[in-house]
Amino acid sequence: MRSLPFSIENLNGGFMKVEGILRVEGEYLVFEFHKKDAVVEAYQSELKTAKIPLSELDMLEFKKGWFSGKMILHGKTAKSFGDLPGKDLNERVLKIKRKNRETAASISSNLNLRISEQKLSELDNEE
Repeated sequence: MRSLPFSIENLNGGFMKVEGILRVEGEYLVFEFHKKDAVVEAYQSELKTAKIPLSELDMLEFKKGWFSGKMILHGKTAKSFGDLPGKDLNERVLKIKRKNRETAASISSNLNLRISEQKLSELDNEE
């Protein structure tokens, strides 16, 4: 699968944003990102990496818009997203540019399938 560029906006009262790429490595979502000053874009943090196991995700949603799209990641717990910045405890909203919508939709559907298969295998193991 290809890497997916994204941004997370309106952090710290709208003064900060996150820009980065998302890729799938085995059973993990890997985020490489940096924080930027959203107003003047004079400040930029060092590049950081966050790995989130697929087992920590409840589901992914992809919503198309006219000019961009949103990928919404739903975590199982408040600790699911670790060091990945965001406003909500168990949800991250990634803004996706129009040219990357196909990649985002593909990643979302493939990962939802894998998450569903994990849940089914967990149910089979309980019985």
